Amino acid sequence: MCKRASSDSAQAGSILVFSALFFFVCFLSAPPPLLSQESSGQQVFSSSVSQKFYELAYELTNSEDVKSSQIEQAMVFLTAAMKLDNNSRDALTLLIKLACRNSQQNHSDLVYNLLSDYVDESADVEVAKKAVLYLLEHLNSRQQREKLLEQILGTLGGKNAVFGSELSTLLGLLKTEKVDLEAAEFYFMQAYKKNRYNNSAFTKLMELKPERIGPTIYLERLRLALRENPSDIDAATAFAQQAEQLQLYDIAAGVYEYCANLFSYLYPSKALPARIYLPWAISSYNTERNQSKCLQIAQRIQQEGRFDLRVEAIAGKVVTKMGNGEVATQIFQDAEKKAQQLLSQASSSDSPQVSINQLAWFYCFALPIPDKALHWANKASLAEPNSPASRAVLAYALMMNNQTEWAKPIINNHRRNQIADLALAQIQLVQGPRDLAIETLNTAIARDPGSFAAERAKEILAQQGHKYAPPIDPDAVLTMLEKVFEQTLVPVFTPPEKIFSAQLNIPGDEFSYGSEFNGNVEITNNSTEPIVISDDALFKGNIRIDADISGDVNRKIPNLFSAKVRTALFIKPGRSIIIPVRLITGELRKILLTYPQASLNIDFTLYLDPVTTNEDKITNRLTNVQPTRVRIKRPGVKLTGQYLRSRFNLISKNNANEKIKIARLFTSLLREQHEMLNNKPLYRFMYADWMEPLLRNALLHEAGLLSNTTKGQWVVKVHTLTEMLSLPLDYELISAVAKNLGDTNWTVRLMAVYLLSKANDSNFDKVLDWTAKNDSNKQVRNMAIALGRFTSVR
Repeated sequence: MCKRASSDSAQAGSILVFSALFFFVCFLSAPPPLLSQESSGQQVFSSSVSQKFYELAYELTNSEDVKSSQIEQAMVFLTAAMKLDNNSRDALTLLIKLACRNSQQNHSDLVYNLLSDYVDESADVEVAKKAVLYLLEHLNSRQQREKLLEQILGTLGGKNAVFGSELSTLLGLLKTEKVDLEAAEFYFMQAYKKNRYNNSAFTKLMELKPERIGPTIYLERLRLALRENPSDIDAATAFAQQAEQLQLYDIAAGVYEYCANLFSYLYPSKALPARIYLPWAISSYNTERNQSKCLQIAQRIQQEGRFDLRVEAIAGKVVTKMGNGEVATQIFQDAEKKAQQLLSQASSSDSPQVSINQLAWFYCFALPIPDKALHWANKASLAEPNSPASRAVLAYALMMNNQTEWAKPIINNHRRNQIADLALAQIQLVQGPRDLAIETLNTAIARDPGSFAAERAKEILAQQGHKYAPPIDPDAVLTMLEKVFEQTLVPVFTPPEKIFSAQLNIPGDEFSYGSEFNGNVEITNNSTEPIVISDDALFKGNIRIDADISGDVNRKIPNLFSAKVRTALFIKPGRSIIIPVRLITGELRKILLTYPQASLNIDFTLYLDPVTTNEDKITNRLTNVQPTRVRIKRPGVKLTGQYLRSRFNLISKNNANEKIKIARLFTSLLREQHEMLNNKPLYRFMYADWMEPLLRNALLHEAGLLSNTTKGQWVVKVHTLTEMLSLPLDYELISAVAKNLGDTNWTVRLMAVYLLSKANDSNFDKVLDWTAKNDSNKQVRNMAIALGRFTSVR
């Protein structure tokens, strides 16, 4: 090995560029006709060149601070890619994104046409929606926006249900702005019917026409919200509460148990709060076959070293229902003894485990003893004279003791709750009218049908020859919900890390130089319910991949790849979605191509919905779901003189694929020599004085990779010019590239003008100006225009 210093100065470089382009200045003075395949009526196709142009566009714009001129250049490459391969879905997707991202130009016509080609069942709804929002932003009036949305909804809304739902929601919002509420309601309803997970549409319907949302639909929506995010304890609690209110006690008890398990998972060091265990216990109490669960709940609270009189009361009532009066009596006696003990020990500064009013309630409804009920109700009322709860219990205790005249003013002077209604109904039964008492009893029960107060109200109602009929038939609601959710109506808690799994799949673990190893992310649903992908869901669709390179070259590459994916609304149980990921990109791509003789280990780390911790580290949003790691190896290419000469000799053959591989290898070796000989070598590498002339001759020879005029060699030329993008260009290389400015194939001219523009010489502006006006191909002209804007500001 040896090290060679560069002899070119910046000034000499400029002269070389000017000299290399001199022939083209002459060309401008008397230009021959540019006979491209396009101008002669012959279309050109190449999936490999199309992919190359897509990769160039991706690399150009794969950063947050990309410039407008770079976006324009990338858009030209993508348009060219689509002309070369009609099935280039990746190019179409990226072109839509970039057109919407370019704030310097109005690409509305382009975006509209692209959107028409893009939307189908597999379309990424996030991309499609951004395109629609872009189009709306460039319209001047609400009327124009409405017309556009109606047009897109009519032509594309049926091709993708989720996208159609988003369009209907946008239309509904516009109708709301103009106070056309009937039309707004129609569109929001259409949006919700197309996508039951569209919470925005559902919320707007609730605002506009709550009466249209019956209890079944509302409960269905709450269940879907829990399916969407099984770790959302508020969603779980809301579903349980609504089921309890509708007297679907088996469902409510099951969902409250889900809430209890979820709470313990989310907050393992915290005690289960009363807002979960109390309704869980009372719902279980009201079931036919699961009442024993109340005893387990009571035992759990006791084992945590806590006392809750209300839970003990429920446990005693359950044992009474089971017919074991002796055990029930013991539970009640232990409970009242413990409660009185705690109250006697509590000071005014304490937060007691039991309140005076709770003990009064206990003697009213759990263990009815009229004199004790009145004694403790009076004490509670004195302690909290302005409390509606205490005053209601006092009124009921007075009625237990037949003191109607004392109870009546208390009821009339305070805000009523369920117990107050029950006391009022008893007063009305004594003083009349009886029909009004029946109505008040029904009102009291409806407030909370599963409570002990409601149970007592039902007993009194039965004594009057009536039976409570709920305003909504629980069995009818249950039947409709079971049709939708079948066996999954009552969710079973599963830790999030077991609901789904993620894999980064790369086909192999060792790849030779020049091999492609792009992979895919596979998200698998391991649960019994669909996994929804949305902003409100457990998995929001964001993925990120970092790379860590070790071996002959060491480099950490954060955020090598990131994307937000919405190609599917949900993943069915036991199924997977596959997300293609581009791994050979950015800094990793540069290292792989710049150091072909380096042996590298590459560790990839996959993050789902990544977040930054307080320690400034990246991790998954669901912290119990561990990031996925995969290692691959890239051995350095082993070179010999015989091997390089055999590669060189293949250039004269007619195998385009082999020539493309040679172009990549030889340009990489030239880059490696430049890096290693002008900097401190990072590793041992093969170098000989004869190597550089051989490698350069492969590009410069009249039958070489850049100059061969044999039919069909345009694909090789484009690939070669692409590989030269990060190669330092001198006079000879610039001359060889510049000759391709007059090539009959427009893809070659496009790549040549792009490559030469990177030489950073103002003399090339004249070439760009001429090309922008005179080239026979629109893509080449557009690239010259985009590059002209770039050179004018650099």
